[in-house]
Amino acid sequence: MTAEGLTYDTGALVAAERDDRLVWALHRAALSRGLPPTVPAGVLAEGWRGGPQATLSRFLKGCHIEDLSKDQAR
Repeated sequence: MTAEGLTYDTGALVAAERDDRLVWALHRAALSRGLPPTVPAGVLAEGWRGGPQATLSRFLKGCHIEDLSKDQAR
């Protein structure tokens, strides 16, 4: 975690979907401190496996989804 907050990568999203206890504990700790984690839109695109993903959807509710500009994508 940095001074600005927490940013998840695809591995964190996959772990959350698999109900990884450590990822969920870190997530709850960030939310309880008022630090909504950031998920870059590209990471969400990589981590979403299609179809309903109830566990991942619940995990993402507390997150800020960061838009991905053309320059950031490059």
